[in-house]
Amino acid sequence: MGNHEHVARLITILSVEEGLKTELAYPIRIRAMIEGRPLKKEDTVAILHILGTTSYQVFFLEDKRSLEVIKSELDKMGVSLNYDSERILERYLERKDRQG
Repeated sequence: MGNHEHVARLITILSVEEGLKTELAYPIRIRAMIEGRPLKKEDTVAILHILGTTSYQVFFLEDKRSLEVIKSELDKMGVSLNYDSERILERYLERKDRQG
């Protein structure tokens, strides 16, 4: 892990369909474009706020590996995920994996 200048906090977990109806539509579209993925209304995203900035980061939640992807991407930006947000995402992804 690198030197982390900022901390990210989970704002919400929501479906792409819900997110596209909000001010978060642009960041959701940008993340989908970066990942080269089609936007599917049933997909789920986590919205993180980088504290002390106006930056919001969007990550698609697919399975338990998603948390490691999020942490790795944040690390590249010099950002760490705060403890409570990590636990919430961990529990959400575990429940999502159990439900199939």
